[in-house]
Amino acid sequence: MKPALRELSLDQVDDPRAPARSAGGFGDLDELARSISQVGVIEPIVVAKRDGRYEVVAGHRRLLSARIAGLATVPCVIHESFKAAEEAVMLHENIHRADLNPVDEARFFSRLLPRVDGDTERLAELLRERREHVEQRLALLEGDADVLAALERGAITLGVAGELNQYEHPPTRRAHLQLAEAGGAKTSMVREWRKEANRFHQLQLTGEPSPAPAADPSPLSPPPSPYRCYFCGSEEFVETMEPVYIHKPCKGLLRSALGERIRDGS
Repeated sequence: MKPALRELSLDQVDDPRAPARSAGGFGDLDELARSISQVGVIEPIVVAKRDGRYEVVAGHRRLLSARIAGLATVPCVIHESFKAAEEAVMLHENIHRADLNPVDEARFFSRLLPRVDGDTERLAELLRERREHVEQRLALLEGDADVLAALERGAITLGVAGELNQYEHPPTRRAHLQLAEAGGAKTSMVREWRKEANRFHQLQLTGEPSPAPAADPSPLSPPPSPYRCYFCGSEEFVETMEPVYIHKPCKGLLRSALGERIRDGS
């Protein structure tokens, strides 16, 4: 059955039983109430039939402001069931997210999640998305705030962000985030950094000696963890070091001057 659009008396419309946020979370409603008192409720409130009454599915803020404005009735789109109304609202909102970046998508999914009682599979179904797509975005909000900020400003890709959030040692993650931003690292590269960093972190936790670094590391990859100081050859976590830029010819001169102080593989 198609939803009906008609005016409902305010005393017939109930607040949502499980609102996504409390009334206090709406901020100052007075400005919207003043606008409504002058021009009315322009966008109808979406409601569902429940026990002979109507429960708000979308438009709670408009309902509260209409009460403040002293309206007697409000325009409502009426659905026969809460489920039908919920699906219609989600699909409608989904249409307007075409150009959202991954961080905006994550926040969008997070706002919708309470409407399906935290069920990501149900949310994915309503939005016609793969569950993995929804969960990948939501995981961004659970990860490192610096990684989220870098992704939002376009300094790293979604794949790189996902790999960085799997680092077990936060200081190493932050250092590799800086490397990824500076060098435009690809997901596959950061995945290798992450595997090596996590492996070394686990060795540190168990007290086992670290393995010897690779004899010929890729020129596109940072030195394996633990990082080796170019001057003294000792191994340390990267957060104890400083990045230094040097011309290749200058590096050769420095190698010649330091001689045996620089080990192979540095």
